[in-house]
Amino acid sequence: MADESPTLDLLERLAAAPDRVTFDALVRQLGLPEGVLRGRLDRLVARGWVEADPEGTSYAIGVGALRPGSAYLYGDRTTRLAGPILTRVRDQLDESVRLVRLDGTAIVCLASREASHDPAGPQIGRRYPALASASGRAIMAQRNRGEVDAMLDAGVEAHTVDSAVDRVAVYRALGEARVRGWAYERGELVPGVGCVAAAVQTGRQPVTDAISVAVPLSRLTDEHTEDVAASVQRASRELAAALLG
Repeated sequence: MADESPTLDLLERLAAAPDRVTFDALVRQLGLPEGVLRGRLDRLVARGWVEADPEGTSYAIGVGALRPGSAYLYGDRTTRLAGPILTRVRDQLDESVRLVRLDGTAIVCLASREASHDPAGPQIGRRYPALASASGRAIMAQRNRGEVDAMLDAGVEAHTVDSAVDRVAVYRALGEARVRGWAYERGELVPGVGCVAAAVQTGRQPVTDAISVAVPLSRLTDEHTEDVAASVQRASRELAAALLG
């Protein structure tokens, strides 16, 4: 059987890219012969997994890639149970609310409810470095030190000038999250936006999920932060209770 790893690498690169990627850039990134890469792209385009521009010079992830993703979300019990909870929190706070899951050294958004003023739009499927995000910190504050060290050894990607990436800063943030019961960051992933998150803890398995609320820093006063933190903690406890029910 042929090794499909290059094809998976290709799909992951296209999925992570904010815009179309040129054929020449893919050749450089993947290190595949042009003929081999062109053949893989043609097959993926034919199946709808990848979209090509009319000239075949640039590519983007295609609508066909939604099929396995939507099947995963449809079959995930946590995501189904979280829906009404996220909606209530969004309506209470008028802020964007998300359910995220740990995936390796990143967190990925599984469900979201956007506030009316949110310019970013739906975040489902978006990935961010776990240790640079409030959600990831809320989760990793409940995991063992060895897992945190492994993430730090792999390196923490800085998204903004405010991102905390060194061990001391990360361990301080995790320690504070563990004591408070919730984590937060201010402008470390998106300039001008902060986030408050609480882990979903059922006690049955390692913590993998968290509920987070994103708030523009212009509104993230100390008082509002406390209100948001109380809401995400209630929501995470409600979701944990539903999962145990």
